[in-house]
Amino acid sequence: MDWLALIIIAAVPFALVSFAVIYFRDKKKSKQDIQQLLADKGALYMITLPHAAGLPLPEKVDCTIFYCVKNIEVNANGVAFKLDLDGIHDISVKSATEIHRQLVSSAGGAIAGAHLAGWVGAAIFGRVHERQITETRFFLFITYTSTDGISYIAFETDQNNKYTDMIIAEFGKRPKNTKAVSLT
Repeated sequence: MDWLALIIIAAVPFALVSFAVIYFRDKKKSKQDIQQLLADKGALYMITLPHAAGLPLPEKVDCTIFYCVKNIEVNANGVAFKLDLDGIHDISVKSATEIHRQLVSSAGGAIAGAHLAGWVGAAIFGRVHERQITETRFFLFITYTSTDGISYIAFETDQNNKYTDMIIAEFGKRPKNTKAVSLT
């Protein structure tokens, strides 16, 4: 019995160390793969965000966005979309707030009211009240000139996404090109 306990005590740390070595080796390899992919595409930054609008793709499809030296490439569902940086007007994060109203009844209040005062108590204590839910979503917008005029692509993002902020900052370093668009 003592030998079995010693074997178990020795095996558990060995197994934990083995799993840690394998995990960190695979993580390092994954990081090297990403760096190689960025180098192959000539990209400065890469981010994966769900598609919201602007491309011929379904909503919520994960898109890998590469910010390259001369263009932005969006890969999704085996299709690569390329935008020349000279044709892009703006890259920014905008928010959209939705307010939902729900009517909620108090089941606990209705039960307690029924015990105290019968059906009248249930009606009074189980009253319906309104609950308001506010949901804020953030989107990365890329505004560009297409053959149809000014268009945009939108991706869902987080409020403080480090890579989104880096892409916006990198685009902000570029000289501004003013382009006239006829609205008639």
